[in-house]
Amino acid sequence: MLSAIASIWTAFIATLALRTWARTTNAQKQIEFLDRLIETIHEYIQAMVIPIQIWEFSKLGINTHSEIQKKHERQFTLDGMIDYINKNGKEDQRQLNLYIDKVRPIKSRLDALAAKGQMFGFGNYTQCFNACTMLSWSYGQLEACAMLLGSSHLNWQNQLVQETMNKIVSIDAEDIRRNIQSQNCILLEFAREAYADIVGRKRQYLLLVNTGLLRSKAWIDKIKQVLLRGKE
Repeated sequence: MLSAIASIWTAFIATLALRTWARTTNAQKQIEFLDRLIETIHEYIQAMVIPIQIWEFSKLGINTHSEIQKKHERQFTLDGMIDYINKNGKEDQRQLNLYIDKVRPIKSRLDALAAKGQMFGFGNYTQCFNACTMLSWSYGQLEACAMLLGSSHLNWQNQLVQETMNKIVSIDAEDIRRNIQSQNCILLEFAREAYADIVGRKRQYLLLVNTGLLRSKAWIDKIKQVLLRGKE
């Protein structure tokens, strides 16, 4: 009888341990995902530094040419931008695209990780996903800036062209930096909270198993004592 009871308790504890192992395995996958996400975000931010600087210098050139055109009382509001693009646009675009191309595979990995993260059951993951989307948006802004710099062939008299180009040239390098910094802070805070939650759950699971083992041992010992007394 004692052997049978011990077997039942052993099976119960084994089941509990198996469930705990599954949960800790999932927790390990969550940790590995967070590690890859943070590493990719850091790589992306570093890769964006130079293309942002290139656009910053290009826009400074556009603004300088615009001021010169204003002094000459040119009537067309885009004259300064057109003048700069005709003189320097192709070379600026070449340099900007050179570094944008280096960012592209990193951005693709970031987008893939952001989508994959929805499978892990993180709390408040929408915040993380949206922050990743906003990081990728900054990349899209630089792509638009590169397109602008290579647009010397456009019909500048077209109203739609003028409106589109004015929107693109209004993109500010410092605003891109601020957006990246803001989203990075959101993502780091999300990761910090997620790590803390995972560690807390792992401790709870291990404590549950240890408690179960101790209780089962005490229970079996008590049964042994009862059976021994019955034999006396």
